[in-house]
Amino acid sequence: MRRAAVVLAPLIVAAAASAAAAQPRHPVHLIYDGFVRNADASLTLAFGYHNANRVDVTIAAGDNGFLSGAPDRGQPTVFRPGRHRFACVMVVPETFDGRLQWRVRFAGNTSVTTGRMLDPLYALEEASARRVMQGVDVAGAPRGVCLDRES
Repeated sequence: MRRAAVVLAPLIVAAAASAAAAQPRHPVHLIYDGFVRNADASLTLAFGYHNANRVDVTIAAGDNGFLSGAPDRGQPTVFRPGRHRFACVMVVPETFDGRLQWRVRFAGNTSVTTGRMLDPLYALEEASARRVMQGVDVAGAPRGVCLDRES
């Protein structure tokens, strides 16, 4: 009986260490990937993120995860591990003033996208613009709502 306890002890310690490592404790960083000017003068905005954890992190729409102006604009709420470009794209009207930021709070950190959305430096180059626009019906897309590219 004593030998079984000696053999099991390292396994229990290893399982506890593995479970602790799987607990998300690193921040989720939001990224504004840039914008595309559409033929009808509207804009398509692209957002991404980097989850530094080895597991998915869920941040519900609301106080800890929102796009300015409304708590839920269809933005992603499950953040997979790693860097994800163009996770959410949003078509906005030609009158868009550039004032929109995505914010999340997690693991003691708040991440907010840039406040300079319409800066020409954020205009996406052709290859990225093609990826952002793939499958987007600009005329039919709801305005100001994230089209979740990760579902």
